[in-house]
Amino acid sequence: MPTLLHIDSSPRPESVSREISREFALAWRSSSPEGTYVYRDLAADPVPHIDAPQIAVMHRLETEGIRDLETARNAALPGAEAHSWAVAWPLVEELLAADTIVLGVPMYNFSVPSTFKAWFDRVLIAPLIVDPQTGEGPLKGKKVVVASARGGAYGPGTPRHDCDHQERYLRSALGMIGLTDDLTFLHAEMTKSAHVPRLARFKEMATASHQTAMDGARELAARD
Repeated sequence: MPTLLHIDSSPRPESVSREISREFALAWRSSSPEGTYVYRDLAADPVPHIDAPQIAVMHRLETEGIRDLETARNAALPGAEAHSWAVAWPLVEELLAADTIVLGVPMYNFSVPSTFKAWFDRVLIAPLIVDPQTGEGPLKGKKVVVASARGGAYGPGTPRHDCDHQERYLRSALGMIGLTDDLTFLHAEMTKSAHVPRLARFKEMATASHQTAMDGARELAARD
């Protein structure tokens, strides 16, 4: 049976990124009623920031060249390492089990929320990184959709295109663990036009962008 992993990172319950990711999840569940649905809310249940014990385990895996997942699962030493590794490993298991992943990730200050970064730092372990020699990795082939909300406009040709460190970061980060083979971004832009007076003239643009993202979510989910 197919499995969808749905992750949100915005602290706002009514956020646009949540709305888009939810639309994808609803459509996916409708078209795959027999599938397994896993939801993780990084704002309501934050992942603790990576710490020295987990870094010690990861350094040891890298030093010893360990890429086997079963070996990595039991790589932590008793005590602080085991406690920290127990935080990371369920997150890794969720990624491994998923066939499709939808990430609700708003743009915050040109990049991503710290809640998302904390999650990603925990799952970036050596066995998940794409092998530089073969180009293969255990997460290759999964479908990934990023539901994104941005206060301004950052697409090609816009004045702030060079300030878009959100999509660039995500492409680079997800690429390290093989999650860019089937990666789609659904950007809803100019969301600040709804409450910032000087941006009010962009409300139509925001509405169109939002609708395109919502339509894209339903269409992508139906293709699974």
